[in-house]
Amino acid sequence: MERRRLLYILWGLVIFAGMASVNFFSMTEIFGKVNYINLVLSSFGLSLICICPLMVTGKKRGLIFSLCLYIIFNVLIYSDVVYERYYDGILSIEMISQVTQVNAIADSIFTLIKPRDGFYFVGLVVLLIALIYMFLQRGEDYASGKKNTTFSSLSLLAGIALLLVPAWQIKADFSDQLKVGMAGAVSAHLYDTYEYLMEKSPVFAEQRSLTSEEKKKIEDMKRYFQARQAEHKNSPFYGVAKGKNLIMIQAESFNNFVVGLKVNGQEVTPNLNKLIKESLYFNHIYLQIGRGNTSDAEFVANNSLYPSRKDGAYRTYVDKTFYSLPIVLKEEGYITSAAHGNSPEFWNRKNAYKSQGYDVFYYKGHPSIGSPDILGMGISDKAMFHKMAEIYKKQSEKQPFYGFIVTLSSHRPFQLPARVQKLSLPKEFQNTMTGNYLQSVHYTDEALGEFIQDLKEKGLWDNTLLVFYGDHYGPLPDNAGELKKLLGITFDKKTMFNIPLVIHYPKQTKPVEYDVIGSQMDIFPTISSLMGIDKPLYQLGFDLTTKKEGYVGFRHEIVPYTFFSDSYDYLASDDGEFSHGTCTDVKTGKKVDVEKCRRNYERVKYEIDISDFIFDHNLFDILLKKRSL
Repeated sequence: MERRRLLYILWGLVIFAGMASVNFFSMTEIFGKVNYINLVLSSFGLSLICICPLMVTGKKRGLIFSLCLYIIFNVLIYSDVVYERYYDGILSIEMISQVTQVNAIADSIFTLIKPRDGFYFVGLVVLLIALIYMFLQRGEDYASGKKNTTFSSLSLLAGIALLLVPAWQIKADFSDQLKVGMAGAVSAHLYDTYEYLMEKSPVFAEQRSLTSEEKKKIEDMKRYFQARQAEHKNSPFYGVAKGKNLIMIQAESFNNFVVGLKVNGQEVTPNLNKLIKESLYFNHIYLQIGRGNTSDAEFVANNSLYPSRKDGAYRTYVDKTFYSLPIVLKEEGYITSAAHGNSPEFWNRKNAYKSQGYDVFYYKGHPSIGSPDILGMGISDKAMFHKMAEIYKKQSEKQPFYGFIVTLSSHRPFQLPARVQKLSLPKEFQNTMTGNYLQSVHYTDEALGEFIQDLKEKGLWDNTLLVFYGDHYGPLPDNAGELKKLLGITFDKKTMFNIPLVIHYPKQTKPVEYDVIGSQMDIFPTISSLMGIDKPLYQLGFDLTTKKEGYVGFRHEIVPYTFFSDSYDYLASDDGEFSHGTCTDVKTGKKVDVEKCRRNYERVKYEIDISDFIFDHNLFDILLKKRSL
């Protein structure tokens, strides 16, 4: 009996040590600092929850259930670590519905796993060894023993209470990183889950009447949008593509640093470089993605609004009313379509594209597309471009069209088969992320060149406004050293977030390069200006050809309310306090009085507030006069 109790005590101690180490590693990696008091409270709370089954069921089953609880917490915390490496945030309850997508991006996930991650599972290995040892012991009755439901319940309640203590210290403005560093991952999830349930409760979900203050806010918002749009007519290119076809290409994992880059005497993007020589090229454009990653880039570019607070916009906002680019062009007599070479369920595109205003969604398996030349996650870029050129030709014979294409072949993990790798890279590039990434980007560029030639041969080129931009970064911060060594590129946040934007209007022959800072949010306004759309629009972005003061604010991928601008860059503080942030002079690179960043900080906060306000109250119904105030 005494030996059995001793083994159970040791079991509990191993669980505590394992939880403490997992918490420590995750807090250190995600935030860089550790609140040791809350680490102990959280670890002890998790341990109490894990040992509860030992007191209410047969000991063998109790040990197994105890181990299962430990595995659940271990995997949850480690999943946060892996997720943060790519999305710069932690998982949320809204992300549970995305479990079905894991298989589609499994290869990408594996690239985020590091050899040192074995330390996260040392405790689990020890527990497994202990479990096997205890089960193999003869003469010990691990299936007997008194059941103590009361003590088990108290242990469970105490464990939850200990997890709530750190969660109680979290504030709404805290970044995900600070939440984990202060309270631990599980307590951070408890806080986020509480916030989620409060938002989804009937009290908050009910479509209530707007207050007089909110009605005034709507009128102010209308004037704000009108003033922004009035500037469009000052563009030297206003209406240059009026009535013309529009093709917009969102290129997967396409960083701006590859534009003009040569390796071993070869251009990485020769076709894009050629296009830039007869197009508008915006070289300081930054991503605006959220938890929806590629799908959020689509949303921002086509709506000129910020992504959702938590989950991807295509999930959070799918049932809302929109006034997106495809909807606006449908009103102008255009047929609209979207093309993505993966399954229609991926990131809920099948439902989201309908609410976004696309008449047709072309995907892998669609009757007009089929599944030709699968490469990586879906249809190869070359095959998809070829199919869409044929479709656009037929559409153009009936009416002008808007075709939105999302490329796929340059998706992480950047592992193309040898038959399509055309770059001849030096030996040191072989089997590196950098080498694989350049090969992937080069393939997509080659597909782009063939697509443009196809449009010319089909007589579409001179009647089409072509837009090409990147959705988000390819390499990750962990690749910075390799990029510096092989390419001489300093891969800081600015370089990482910088994506290309190229716009070619019909019959354009002379290049124009813009240095103004902008984002994917500015794409819709720039397009609507070039197309001469003269009706009330609701865009938070600017027409980049008239944008006087460049800035871009971020909601995700970095601490919220951080911004880049022509004069000052602001890195927001994890605790949400403006005065705790860092303001840097762009020209000198030196820190300056934080108040110099106040104006743009308030602008970014105001814009994010407007974007949330619109969707929280489904205001496009009111703005489009589908319902009254």
